[in-house]
Amino acid sequence: MSAEKAPTLLALDWGTTSLRAFLVAVDGTVVERLSAPRGILQVKDGDFAAALEEIAGAWLARHPELPALASGMIGSRQGWREAPYAEAPAGLAELAKGLVSVAGRQGRRLAIVPGVVYRAAAAPPDVMRGEETQMLGALAAAPPAGPTVFVLPGTHSKWAIAEAGRIVWFATFMTGELYAVLKAESILGRLMAGEAEDARSFHRGLARAADASPAAGALLHKLFSARSLALFDELPASGIASYLSGLLIGSELDEALAAVSARLGARPLRVTLIGEAALSRLYLAALAERQIAGHLAEPDATARGLLAIAQAAGLLG
Repeated sequence: MSAEKAPTLLALDWGTTSLRAFLVAVDGTVVERLSAPRGILQVKDGDFAAALEEIAGAWLARHPELPALASGMIGSRQGWREAPYAEAPAGLAELAKGLVSVAGRQGRRLAIVPGVVYRAAAAPPDVMRGEETQMLGALAAAPPAGPTVFVLPGTHSKWAIAEAGRIVWFATFMTGELYAVLKAESILGRLMAGEAEDARSFHRGLARAADASPAAGALLHKLFSARSLALFDELPASGIASYLSGLLIGSELDEALAAVSARLGARPLRVTLIGEAALSRLYLAALAERQIAGHLAEPDATARGLLAIAQAAGLLG
């Protein structure tokens, strides 16, 4: 193995449901990777040291001097140790300064990245854990000339603006969780037949979300159309899930884009997406329908972000 590709960091993306581990070279290349369903809620009795050994013990034995750094919910109040939130604007320096350390087995230390909190005047705080590392990794892979708009789709979608390498604004949208609850627990899911992607129904939901006429109403009224259209056979049962997805994602986009435009003005937007491929494709389609250019970030943003934070913190020697 060349010196450039030798591992320089054990990087961990430790979330609520899963744990992903990477051996990262000094140039950001992922040399090896592993994953397991060992998120913080799946670790028995909170024995995170045992979970770390389970997934990365062989690596630790091979590279006993390798520094280890984790981001995500492992630093939450329910994780190994709480890493207090860094205040936005926040970049590499602020995250490196806020690292906390825990002791694993055999005296090994694990550093944990703090999350970020954004506070706006007269508004509740907004928070993230893990997404900040992904965004900084994407910035490290492709440094932009100006402000960057990030979208991280998921259970709790994040929209953020980064300028000069720092996260200056972000907002959370509970789109994915609302979709799951409505599908499983509400009357909207009763007529659904499967979840196969239906592009026509998805775009119909996007259009419904964009309808700003007084008769159309707001989201709470529009949601019921997922049932009423199906009742009168104006929406196929196989397309209800996609229609609901389009309605929710479209509503998220319209609200988020208004907030972004309020901060950045009327300049052309180019949105960078970081997330699971299939969901990101839906967001790209939704952005395109609203004449917004979008593209996917370079892969392994989390590993690159953890490497950049480790370098800023002086963990790599």
